[in-house]
Amino acid sequence: MSKIPIMLKSNGNWDNYGRFRDFEVDAIVVDDNASYGILSSTIAEQLSIDTSDKIIEIKYIVNENCPPMEIRNDMGVRAYMETKKENKNLGSYPLCISVRDFNMELAINNESTSAGSSGSLNLLEFPSSPAIEEYQSEIITESTQTYIEEGQVYQDKQTVAAAMKNYSVMHKFQFRVKRSSHRSYWLICVAESCKWHFKATSINDSAMFKIRSFSRQHTCCLMDETFIQRKRTAAVLGSMVVPKYCDPKTVYTPKDIQTDMLSEHGLNLSYMQAWRAKEKALQFLRGNPCDSYNKLPKYFYILEKNYPCSVVKLKKAADDCFLYAFVALCTSINGWQHCRPVVVVDGTFLKSAYRGIMLTASTMDAAGTIFPLAYAMVDSENDASWKWFFEQFKEAYGERPSMCVVSDRHESILKATSVVYPGLAHYSCMWHIWTNIRSKFKKGHLQLHELYFATARSYTMDEFNERMLKIEEVDLRVKSYLYDIGYHRWSR
Repeated sequence: MSKIPIMLKSNGNWDNYGRFRDFEVDAIVVDDNASYGILSSTIAEQLSIDTSDKIIEIKYIVNENCPPMEIRNDMGVRAYMETKKENKNLGSYPLCISVRDFNMELAINNESTSAGSSGSLNLLEFPSSPAIEEYQSEIITESTQTYIEEGQVYQDKQTVAAAMKNYSVMHKFQFRVKRSSHRSYWLICVAESCKWHFKATSINDSAMFKIRSFSRQHTCCLMDETFIQRKRTAAVLGSMVVPKYCDPKTVYTPKDIQTDMLSEHGLNLSYMQAWRAKEKALQFLRGNPCDSYNKLPKYFYILEKNYPCSVVKLKKAADDCFLYAFVALCTSINGWQHCRPVVVVDGTFLKSAYRGIMLTASTMDAAGTIFPLAYAMVDSENDASWKWFFEQFKEAYGERPSMCVVSDRHESILKATSVVYPGLAHYSCMWHIWTNIRSKFKKGHLQLHELYFATARSYTMDEFNERMLKIEEVDLRVKSYLYDIGYHRWSR
């Protein structure tokens, strides 16, 4: 293998005598066994030609008595290289480079061209605005297309790209992008010698893409593990499992994804690959968390319009970023007067990308079922967030006679209620106290469980004292813990 220096003549014009005039000069060096693709891409790179919307025409002159010879394929490159080997000087057999518009080339077809006596071609005349071609075939909008063929029309380039990624996973091979722009999408196999290729272009500069050429036959070894391993991106796998998550009640774990991908497609995924695929699938269905936060002002506006008298608040930080959000719908506000004056508050972790805490307030209606009152999204359970929550709650619901608050004894809740609702009775949740007992004290859980809840539900002092003595016999520390909380806060 040897290197061949080649002079390039570009930005010139062919005259009526077959001579290339008014050109600029440049040069490249290529291997003597270079293919047509390598030669054209090297020329494009050296001359800064955007091959996404331009077609390179390569010609050279053998002698003055012959018309210029054009290089169109690998055989033409081989013929040129053999000629060039006779005289390897830089100036011998220079390549004359012309550039044509890509879309103009697409406009030429058998039905829209005519050859007159003079041999001239009549090209399609494009209107000033982009025209959309009419096709009998249906425009494809889904990226889960299982069968791909020439002539198919897709709604946009993104759909074509997603469909090909899905197709490569289904057929267990790997491709690489040879050319990609807003007008064209050209794929080839990762194997250098493989003849597999795919080419789609836009339809008259519209968003729609049509498959112009698709050679589905591979001449390489598809069983090469590198082909299979490289293409399992989270986005591709996520798009394949999206239907599994359409029903919110469906439980489909990363382990299930691993099992199904191995049995259905022969793909051996790691747990993290399966987990990322699940996250991508959920993102496809629910959208990006950042976009969801950006839509909060619009969402709150619609809530207020559709549910008048609701209390909806959005608070931003000093840097204009999201801080707190509070929602109390008018239906809950109207129903509060018919419920017990007991407000149960709690906080739970949000598992989205931005984390945070969801604060809730609920009560019990006349039927003995849980009745939601309000909810809020805050950064964490702290003094400021709980104080803000109770301030909004008081604005929405006010204060009723004999009203009380029940919580898990979080210090910030105790502080916030004492400031916003001074003198309001505050009680502790039985269940939260029990979970604390179970985690703090390691013995007699079975006996303590029965005794504790029976003690909390005691109707008389005698019953209460008798059961507390039994708790003391099991573990004295538990009795002391309950005493420190205050018997009146968790028992009848």
